[in-house]
Amino acid sequence: MKIIKKGVLVGIYLILLFLCCVGIWIFIHFIQKHKVSSDVLLEKKIINVLVANGIVQNDILIQYVREKTEKTVKWNKFYKIIKLKDNRIVQSFETNFKNIARSMRMNLRRMNNSDGSITYKFYLSNRNYYSITFIYSR
Repeated sequence: MKIIKKGVLVGIYLILLFLCCVGIWIFIHFIQKHKVSSDVLLEKKIINVLVANGIVQNDILIQYVREKTEKTVKWNKFYKIIKLKDNRIVQSFETNFKNIARSMRMNLRRMNNSDGSITYKFYLSNRNYYSITFIYSR
């Protein structure tokens, strides 16, 4: 009788251990998928701002995405270099970028480059998510 009870207890213990492992695996994969989806959401919001301010595909000189990895976390970093044809003020973008950063709970950094271009970076702690540079045409 005691052998049967021990066998049942071991079986229940193994089932609970298996379920805990499955739960941890699902939780880790959900976090990674959520991070990627937030990257894509950031990209969509920035594209909406660019389109609303009259930027078209021909104005984008360079754009690409790189997948970054840090230990078990993966995310996408988006890069864009945009040429402004007219005397459009970059400040009109900055207000919208600040609103996006606030809504996404990210930080925004503006850098005035030595060549006269202006770069905005969306980042969270040590992870850069988006880099967008505006170049004035001469």
